[in-house]
Amino acid sequence: MTELPKISLVTPSYNQAQFLETTLRSVLDQHYPKLEYFVMDGGSADDSPEIIRRYAHQFAGWVSAPDAGQAAAINAGFARSTGEIMAWLNSDDLLMPGALSLVGQIFARYPQITWLSGWDANVDVDGHITAVRLPVGRFSALIRRGWYHGRGLGFIRQESTFWRRALWERSGGQLDEKRRYTMDFALWQRFAAHADLVTVDSLLAAFRHQPQQKTAEIERYYAEIGVRLPSAARLLTLPLRAALAGPTWPLTPHVRYDRHTHAWQFRPGPLFRPGIR
Repeated sequence: MTELPKISLVTPSYNQAQFLETTLRSVLDQHYPKLEYFVMDGGSADDSPEIIRRYAHQFAGWVSAPDAGQAAAINAGFARSTGEIMAWLNSDDLLMPGALSLVGQIFARYPQITWLSGWDANVDVDGHITAVRLPVGRFSALIRRGWYHGRGLGFIRQESTFWRRALWERSGGQLDEKRRYTMDFALWQRFAAHADLVTVDSLLAAFRHQPQQKTAEIERYYAEIGVRLPSAARLLTLPLRAALAGPTWPLTPHVRYDRHTHAWQFRPGPLFRPGIR
């Protein structure tokens, strides 16, 4: 059996005590044998530091001190990390059971895969799944052009996305700390310049949708993107998303469970670029 890779995961947090423990448990309860987990708290004034200390013996490292924002906290965590596979999970989101095992197995079995992402899922404040969506076909050229967002072809969900360290380093080795809302969006654009994104046909994680997420913040997100679909193309967004959606889309790479072989099989499609290994 191919040896599983070390996965370095970072959770940035600030005053999220309501959800933090659930997030931490969603990671630690995976019992992934080669997990390197960093929790970077920005000096929370709520019960977050106490929660973090409760689990500190299971972390590779943690901090609770003022920082320069979310992107800076994530960069600081990654700077301390050593794993071959990397990802971050915000302090109100969740990993799905078995996610790290599946991700580790896929990267171990298919060295040509350099970054991957799962299906889209939302949970409410109580942790109930409220939505599951199949992502549309993910094309590197369209990722680079900024078409993958909520008003375009749909988000590439950060909480479900994992990548190899070699791709991270080739793409600059850090998040843009000037970005408050869209550091992941910009990172995907840089990744797409070097390798194709592979969709795993499974739920790897879930985004927590909170009622206090304001319309004003959503508008600031889109203002920060700085890339828009052309006006005419925006009119085609919904039918285009429908046309590209689903696990049977043949041109973009997928990893799917084969019920005949009882194994996860990589189907690269005709246009796949393996990227950095």
